[in-house]
Parts: sequence; C-alpha cells; structure tokens
Amino acid sequence: MGRIIDSKEMFDNYQEIIEQEYFVDKSNLINKFNKLIRNTGSKYVCITKPRRFGKTLIAAMLIAYYSKSIDSKTIFDKLKVSKGISSDKDENKVEIDQYNEFQKKYHTLYFDFSLGVNSHKTLKGYLKSINKKLKKDIKELYPNSNVLKEYDREIFNNLEEIYMTTNEKFIIIIDEWDYIISNKLFSFNEQRKYIAFLKDLIKNRVYVAFTYMTGILPIAKQLSQSTINCFTEYSMLNDKDYYQYFGFTEQEVKELCRINNAKYNNNKNKSLEYKDIEDWYKGYKSYNGKKIFNSWSVYHALQNNRIENYWTETGRFNEVVDSIDFKIHGVKNDILDLIKGNNIAIKLEKYGAEDLLKDTETNDSQKKTKKDKNKDNINKKKQLYSKMVTFGYLTYYDGKISIPNKELKEEFIKGLEKKKT
Repeated sequence: MGRIIDSKEMFDNYQEIIEQEYFVDKSNLINKFNKLIRNTGSKYVCITKPRRFGKTLIAAMLIAYYSKSIDSKTIFDKLKVSKGISSDKDENKVEIDQYNEFQKKYHTLYFDFSLGVNSHKTLKGYLKSINKKLKKDIKELYPNSNVLKEYDREIFNNLEEIYMTTNEKFIIIIDEWDYIISNKLFSFNEQRKYIAFLKDLIKNRVYVAFTYMTGILPIAKQLSQSTINCFTEYSMLNDKDYYQYFGFTEQEVKELCRINNAKYNNNKNKSLEYKDIEDWYKGYKSYNGKKIFNSWSVYHALQNNRIENYWTETGRFNEVVDSIDFKIHGVKNDILDLIKGNNIAIKLEKYGAEDLLKDTETNDSQKKTKKDKNKDNINKKKQLYSKMVTFGYLTYYDGKISIPNKELKEEFIKGLEKKKT
C-alpha cells in the first residue's frame, strides 16, 4: 500500500468508518460499478454532490474493495455488495460472480486535488509533487521497473510505461476534481492546463479499467464537449442512477434512529426521534421525489443526540448568501417566497466548472434592447439558482426550486438579516 497506489490512508479511513455505530452500508454501488469496468463507453463516471454528502467515503470504499495490495474480503463479505443488488435470479448471480472476480483485482490510483495544493505557487510545482509521490509508490511496488530508470515528468507517460511492461490496468479515483477551479488557485491559464492534464491522465488511456471522479462542480458545457468529454455525469440536477448512495435515504435514517433509540433503552424522552430528524434535515429530492438527507447533519445530530445546524457550520454559507445578487430583478422576492416555504417553478441548467472558467466580462458600452435585458435577467436568475442547487443550498424537483430543510431555512434568514445591517 502507498500514498497514491492502493492508498493506505484511505483504507484506514474506511476501516474506521465501518466501525462507527451509525455506519450506513453503501456497498451496493460497487455492484453497479462492476458492470462498467472495461466497458469503453461507460467506464468514466463523474458524480458531483454538495460537500458532506459522502463522496470521499465512497472513494475510500472503492479503494478498500478493488486494491490489489489490500486484503478486505472479510470486510466486504459482511456487506450488501457480497449479496448483489438485483432481484432477478440470473442477474443477481452475475453480480455475485463479479463481486468475487473484481475484488482485489486492480491497483487503484487515488488523487485528491485539494490535498497540499495550497502550499504550491504554480500548477507545475503541484503536479511535480504528485509525480514524486507516485514514483515512491512505483519504486515499492515495481522495484525493477524500467520506468524508474527513465522517469518521465508526465504522470500519464509513467503509468503507460507500467502498463506496457506489466499489462496491468488501474482503477483511477479522483477526489475534489474541481477544487483548483472553484477556489481559483493559480492563474487562469494554469487552470486550463489543469483540465488538459486531466484529459491526458484518463482519456483514451489503455491503462484505465475504470474511473470514478467526484467533487462539487459538474464538468459542464464546453469542457464536457471538448477536453474531458469521456465522462457520464451525475449531479444534483441530473442523477437517476446513483442518488441513493450519496446522503442518507429515508429508510436509512429511520434505521439509524432505531439504533439511537436502542442506545437510550427506547426512552423517547432522552433520544431523538425520526420526526425530529425529518423536521430539520429532510428536504433534498431525488429525480423521483424520494427524500435525501444530508448525512453529515444526521450523523452528528444522532451522535450528539441534539438538533443543531451542523452542515452550515462546516462550510462557507455566508459566502453563498453574499453572492446572491439582489439587483437581479425578482431575486429578493423569490428568496422571501422560498423562506415562506413556497416552491418556485423555473427551468434550470447544469452549473459547472466552465461557468467559473469562462470570461464573464461584458462590454458595458454595448447598447441593449429591453428584450435583451429581460433575457439577461432570466439567464442570470437561472445561473444563480443552478449554482445554489449545485452547492446544496436549494433543492430542485419537478421543475421547481425550494429550500431543502429547516437547517438551511434558518441560515437564509440569518443571511437576509445580515444584508439589512
């Protein structure tokens, strides 16, 4: 096990997670991913969700399951993945066969593009540091490899050389893919070069068996149409396949509440009930209207046996509220309606990395007709609300936006009060 190849740290993290009293088994996702491995048209999956929705936990689970250097059979034999997911007898048999076939079959490569990046002044220096870590792992795993004799400055060349000499493919797991862009690190040109680096790392590479990429921002628009268009994307605005594996479902929360009640000897006066959790943390909607709970808030509420605003304290909610442009016609009234518990009908489009990268400067001297201004206003509202759905501050279902829950509603109220002062 290494730092990038078959990450020991991520395996250790998963071991700690499964030992928690409020652990939720999401391992059936592996059954779905196993069907995509080695399938050229489907082996690139990008799933983007708001922070604290369990994205890194899934990454740790995949590393623990697939990595050649990690013996985790005793762990996963006790989890749902070992039994398959399909109710069809023949399909279920295939899933169980795949479970046994793919476990510990590949070396995994784990890249967290938020880790250590802030200590570097240039993208080149940051990528060089990653390549250096990779070299150490290669030296330990392939001590006699020719790649060590002529180690290349490009990561993909080194991985390709390993494949050419060993015929081994990798499962690539990319975490916080959008961190560099969303935090506006390095120069604009370097951010573009970062996208090109991702393309070189994964697109059409013979050493890739499967890629799972995650973050908050979808790839979106021009980026998906050019450089890294190999991914099938799933986001808060578009996810019919994997929504139940990020955050907690209603049934999972009810089961956690049952565990919590048993902890307090079923004394309802001492333990939180499902209705308490539901009132504060429900509200995200899947494509079919099913409830999705923020896992971070639910976990900490049960652990502390106390209802509080947990999720909003871990991020930068004020920055999002401050970014609301009340100069956009109708936004202030919309926010007030949302706080009252109303839904607002609007057709949203995916908000993603390209929206941060593109040049947003306009020529103020350019004359616009009233029709043009109205169109601009509508587009700005759509982009604003799409951004807020992407970051998890609004939810979107059946063509309507709403505030997901009481936890967030209180933060909207605080944000408006701050605007007044």
